[in-house]
Amino acid sequence: MSYLRDNKTWEEEDDINWDVIKISKVDDKIIMRLIDNLRLETSDLSDNFFISFESLLKLGKKIEPVLNLFIEETNEIHNSKVDTFNFILDFVKNNTLKFVLVPQLYHPDFITRARTILKLAHSGDLSYLNFILPLLNDPDDSVRWAVIRFLNMHKQLLKNPLVYRELKCYIGKELNSVIKKKMKDLFKET
Repeated sequence: MSYLRDNKTWEEEDDINWDVIKISKVDDKIIMRLIDNLRLETSDLSDNFFISFESLLKLGKKIEPVLNLFIEETNEIHNSKVDTFNFILDFVKNNTLKFVLVPQLYHPDFITRARTILKLAHSGDLSYLNFILPLLNDPDDSVRWAVIRFLNMHKQLLKNPLVYRELKCYIGKELNSVIKKKMKDLFKET
């Protein structure tokens, strides 16, 4: 299933629900719109981010020239976002996945995202850290909680200055009081 909207209604307001269209009808303008949903000017993730990620993976080779051009022309992308765009580009070019769990980390279903983070936490695989860190901004509390557990379980607050900075910046934005308290406790332990 694809979540891309029909080309005819693309100009309508941004919050309209996604729809199914044929891949053959997807043009460069739609691809750029999907890329923009991944880029996000704000740090908050939304359903649009996860649906756009999945849609770009499904579009395959069709996105390669647009994504290549975007990566070459932009210098404003945060490191984890560069990793995300490079992941998509690598998948499109080689049709293989170096990080096989990234599609589950950015899956539209929050339960899939949370379970994947917990699996990675228990396996001790830190190679996914750059893909997990942006999920501190996930719209779902259970995903954010899983990220905090992952970081705590592997003592990343102490070991990784990037994690320390990201958590320090995010702590004030957290609305869930349980997660906020856990984050504050982590900083007290350091």
